Amino acid sequence: MALGLHHLGTRTPAFLAVVMLTIVDLAEVQAAELRVRPALIGNGPSALINRIDTKKLIEKGQGDGLLFFTCYVSASGVVGDYLIYRETPGAELLKKEVGNALRACRFIPAIYNGAHADVIFSGTVVFLVADGRPRLRIYCNQNREDVAKGNDFIAPQVIYSTPDWALARSDPALGKARTYLQNGALLLSITVDANGNQRAMKVLVEDPPGFGFSEDFRKTFARAKWIPGFRNGRPVECTFDYNTFLKIWYMGVEHLGLGGR
Repeated sequence: MALGLHHLGTRTPAFLAVVMLTIVDLAEVQAAELRVRPALIGNGPSALINRIDTKKLIEKGQGDGLLFFTCYVSASGVVGDYLIYRETPGAELLKKEVGNALRACRFIPAIYNGAHADVIFSGTVVFLVADGRPRLRIYCNQNREDVAKGNDFIAPQVIYSTPDWALARSDPALGKARTYLQNGALLLSITVDANGNQRAMKVLVEDPPGFGFSEDFRKTFARAKWIPGFRNGRPVECTFDYNTFLKIWYMGVEHLGLGGR
C-alpha cells in the first residue's frame, strides 16, 4: 500500500474501483507508526480519493487538471478548515469537486508521541483524461519534482498546537498590513529532520513584499513541531515546499490553511 500516493482509475457502475499504486508494504513501517505517523488519505469508502466523482467530472467536460490543497485534519480524522489554490486553467470543476470531497471525507489521523494529533495536511490532486477514461492521483506533498516523478513521499505535517497562533494575531510585524488591510501569501522551503524538528526555513516567494508576512511566519513557527516526512514508508530528513496565506481582518490575522482557527 502506498502511503504518499493514491491512484484512482475509472468507476464501475456497482462501486468505485480504486487502484492503489503499491510502493511499500505498510507492515514495514508499523514500528515507526507506533509513536509517529502522518495523517493519511486511506482507501476506505470515506477516503478523499473515493469521494471525488471522476465519472461526473468526465460527464461535465473536465479535462486534465492539477491543484494544491491544504486542510486541517483533527485527531479523529475529520477535516476542518481547508483551502484549494493554484489550480491550472480550466480546472474549476475539479476544484469544486475536491472541495465537496474534503467536506465529506475522513482521513486516517496522525499519531504524535503515541497519541492521535491534529495536523495540517498539504497535498496535490492530479486529474488526467486518457482515451475518455479518468485517472486521479492524490499526492501527500506539493514538491514539483516528487509529483512529476510520482514518488512515494509524504511531506512533514505541522502539529497544529505547536505554532504560536496567538502571536500571529497580534504580531506588530503585520502593523502595516493591518493598516492597509493587505492580504498576503508565502511560498517557503522548510527543512525538517527525521525526528520532526524544524531545522531551516527559506522564503522563496513573498507576495506582496514589505508587509511583514515572512517575519510573522518565522516567529509564529519558531517552535513548531512536525510529523517528519516519510519517503518510501520511512521517516527521513527532508526539504519541502510549503504554502501559506494570510488574510487580514480588522480584529487580527487569519492564517488560511494553517491555523488561527
